[in-house]
Amino acid sequence: MEKVDVSVVIVNYNTMKMTNECIDSLHKFTKNVNIEIILVDNASTDGSKDFFSNDKRIRYLYLEENIGFGRANNVGAEASKGKYIFLLNSDTILLDDVISKLFIFAEKYSKEDLGAVGTCLINSNKEDALSFGQFITSKRIYRRLLETFKIFKNKFEVETYAKLIKNGFLEVDFVSGADLFIPKTAFNKVNGFDHDFFMYYEETDLQKRMSKLNLKRYIINVRDIIHLEGGSFEEKLPFRRKMMMTKGMKLYINKHFRGIYKFQILTLSFLILIKDLMKLNYSREERFSLIKEVIK
Repeated sequence: MEKVDVSVVIVNYNTMKMTNECIDSLHKFTKNVNIEIILVDNASTDGSKDFFSNDKRIRYLYLEENIGFGRANNVGAEASKGKYIFLLNSDTILLDDVISKLFIFAEKYSKEDLGAVGTCLINSNKEDALSFGQFITSKRIYRRLLETFKIFKNKFEVETYAKLIKNGFLEVDFVSGADLFIPKTAFNKVNGFDHDFFMYYEETDLQKRMSKLNLKRYIINVRDIIHLEGGSFEEKLPFRRKMMMTKGMKLYINKHFRGIYKFQILTLSFLILIKDLMKLNYSREERFSLIKEVIK
């Protein structure tokens, strides 16, 4: 039996067409490493089960209920045989042999302190998309509150991309969950994703726990993955999505902060929510539900 270098884990939830396009691109471009593709289906009802269950290119794991993004990835990781696990969103399309590039980087820096690697994601117009981020701090939230004033414009992303282009790779707080390349030993060391997170902030929590074990997270200067962000949502930012984001944020704060600092972070997060609600077209009941979620 051929050795598996990388186990690609994709979670599908009613994104049959996009998931199939993602799988097609994996097979088209991956040339220099041995991969297996594990598709974990979160109880899709769009015909995915009939469509994928006989696809010989993949290992198809159908779940009888939607258990959330992180937990479904844990199912795929547990079934994986590769040295590395590549957690790839179903709404992505590869444009080149990205997995080989990630594999080469990981092998070069495969010390015991390697936690995760990601690429510079691009959108359908081939512009830079959300690929990395900073952990929550009071300073970061204050900056977000003041971003509307030009003098306080957050230059973090611009400065990070400039350093990345110069150096070829860069250490970051966390990599986007859309393309997380992780040594299986590191994934197991942090016990995978926290089951309490359904969707949103689960990859931030995972990498926060990595940081506490001194496992480093990197972005490499590669732009070969299109991320059609939010592909499983019909609207740009529907209320259901915003509620999941808010619940994930609240859970993350409760888990990683204590005492007066936790109170400060929650207060600032409440102000950010109020700022966001001024721009979002939600009903009065929906606005109240989001506010209640933060302050309860």
